[in-house]
Order: sequence, then structure tokens, then C-alpha cells
Amino acid sequence: MPSFKERLDHDDVPRMQYAYPLYQAAVQAKRLDIDRITAIEFGVFTGHGLRDLEYIAGEVEREVGVRVDIVGFDSGTGMPDPVDYRDMPYIWQKGFFCIDLSAVKQLLNRSEIILGDVGRTVREYASRKRAPIGFVSFDLDYYSSTVKAFELLTYSSDLFLPRMFCYFDDVVGDDFELHCDYTGELLAIREFNERNERRKICPLHLLRNKRLRPAGWNEHIYVFHLFDHPLYNRFINTDKNW
Repeated sequence: MPSFKERLDHDDVPRMQYAYPLYQAAVQAKRLDIDRITAIEFGVFTGHGLRDLEYIAGEVEREVGVRVDIVGFDSGTGMPDPVDYRDMPYIWQKGFFCIDLSAVKQLLNRSEIILGDVGRTVREYASRKRAPIGFVSFDLDYYSSTVKAFELLTYSSDLFLPRMFCYFDDVVGDDFELHCDYTGELLAIREFNERNERRKICPLHLLRNKRLRPAGWNEHIYVFHLFDHPLYNRFINTDKNW
């Protein structure tokens, strides 16, 4: 039977946009002698993303030998009112994506779900001792909600791997979702990078060129670089015969 890595290389794993970055985060952790990491999903809704993340985490743990904690953040009440045009209210409105918590919990076995306004819950999350975050899925749709979630990225470097993998759901969409650098997640990313000199959120440059089967999910993968992380310069490229 093919290994998880072999299936991953051929895009033969459910929810590749979670599987590829989580696997890469675990490999990075292993080479930094870190034996446990955290994977986060912002925007739980039906819980199917967390269910798939649990499956992927189990495969990654067996293949790489790094444990994965899983955390989902959700308002618990659906989307709030949009603040202005930056939230793209021509696409999303208050009350969309309201979670059915009891149904979600029936799907899950090991995920922690944190409910409430994300601006408050990320502060509470960061105050507790956690395994470093290796992967985050951002799927809060609104610019304003994404900005609140980005507060997490301003905390102490020991909360993260030195290069944290990200999936941004709302940077590419259907023909009505006309994403640009001046609204939505793309605006939140641009403003974060402008404000933070030594921490940057960047697309994983030309990921599709590295893949055996280029796919749409490739455009959604970013990396949060913490240039101020004490382990950022630690050599991990041990595969090559230099």
C-alpha cells in the first residue's frame, strides 16, 4: 500500500489544502526536534474540515512521528454584520455559516472547539501553554474577522513554528467573488505585512511548479514567516548531499 507521503505527492488524500501544509509543518517540526504541534481551523461551520483534519493528523503522526493537537475557532452564531465594503457584503451577510454544535461534536473525536468572538478567543488561547502552531486554516470570509484572527500572529514566537503553513480559503472564489488586494483576506494580509517588519505572510511561491498534479488548492497556500523566531535560521535541509 502506498505511504501517506506517496499518496500526498499524487494528490490522493482528502482535503489536500490541509494535508500538504500539515505534513510539511510536521516535517519541519521533526527536523527542529519538536515532537508536538498544533493545527488550527478558523471557521468550523459543519465540522467537516475538522473531521478531515483529524484523519490527516492521524496519518501525519504515523508517518512523521510528530503529535498534532487540533483546535477549531468559531463565533458560534454565524457571521456578524459586515463592517463595510472591505467585508465584501455583496457576497456574505450576517448569519451565514451558523454552526450546529451538537452535530459537529458527533463528527469529531479529538478536536477542541473554542466558541466566541475571535478577537477575544485568540487572546485567551495565546495565554495558555500550547504546542507550537504549525498550520492554520483561515476561513472567516470577512476582512474584519480575519484581522481579528491575525492578532494571534503578533504573540510570542514560542507559540509557532518558525515557518507556519497557512491555508486561506477566500483568496480565490467563484465568478462573483472578485477578490483583490483592497478587500477581504487579501487586504488583511497586505495590511499585516505592512505593519510588521519581521513577520510576513507570503504565498508559497510557485507551489504548483513543485507538484506532480498542479491544482487549484495550490493558490491558497501561504507561509507565515517569523524572521524573529530563534529557530528561523536553524538548518533543516538535510535531504541533499551538499
